[in-house]
Amino acid sequence: MTIKPLWRVAFASLMCLLLIQPAFSEEQEKKEGEHDWLIKHPTIQKLLKLHNQERARNGMPALKLNTKMCLQAQEHATWMADTGYYQHSSLPWPEIIFQGPTTAASAVNGWIASPAHHSIMLTGTQVGFGYMVRNGQHYWVGVFK
Repeated sequence: MTIKPLWRVAFASLMCLLLIQPAFSEEQEKKEGEHDWLIKHPTIQKLLKLHNQERARNGMPALKLNTKMCLQAQEHATWMADTGYYQHSSLPWPEIIFQGPTTAASAVNGWIASPAHHSIMLTGTQVGFGYMVRNGQHYWVGVFK
């Protein structure tokens, strides 16, 4: 058995990585739009717009939607709607929730009117929103980082 010089092993490994990388990139591109149904939903977009308008009034930069955070916020909104429980989640980010308002504008205005919720709205640079209606009840969730 012969041992190849170290540079040949390193070079061969690098070439393998370079050949494999395009396959990973193509796979990642396919997944990028996987959750567009949520982050491009008109209600979620309205929540983002209204939050960013309030942040601009307070001299804060615009938030960007984070897909993972949106999915988890949506999961919590769905859980509240399914169970009828109205409570905060155990998500690892500052969170605002609301039950009752029937429009995104009403939910955001309610959060603005609450000093504790308003201060959370003005934190972070990324956000995730969730929204669900069940049996006539509207549930809203926002998480920030």
